[in-house]
Amino acid sequence: MAENDVHVVTDQVIPVGPVHCGSHMAISAGPSYDAMKWVSVEPIWPEWACGCGFRMDIDAIDPVSGVWIAALRRQSLQHELAISQNTLALAFRKAVDAGVNPQALAEVAGVPAAEIETLLA
Repeated sequence: MAENDVHVVTDQVIPVGPVHCGSHMAISAGPSYDAMKWVSVEPIWPEWACGCGFRMDIDAIDPVSGVWIAALRRQSLQHELAISQNTLALAFRKAVDAGVNPQALAEVAGVPAAEIETLLA
């Protein structure tokens, strides 16, 4: 039997995970989704895991936990996308500064021609 516990810190509610075998379970990676074979893709849905090997869906106890985890995942992906966009813009500017034709570079990199000016700004 698993229980759920929540600690309150100031105004935030932070789930600490269900209890199994006398201690709180940790969030563990669920099955991964290999949509893109060339990159490592994070698991779509994590699960609670106990040291004894017992595993349970993240929302088995509280469906709000699933929303919390999905929102954190979304925020993480948005941050990764912002970093990737900045890295692409920096690399694009460096290549153009080194004399590479921006239109040819955009075509090879799969960047729409409409985004060239944004990358060079």
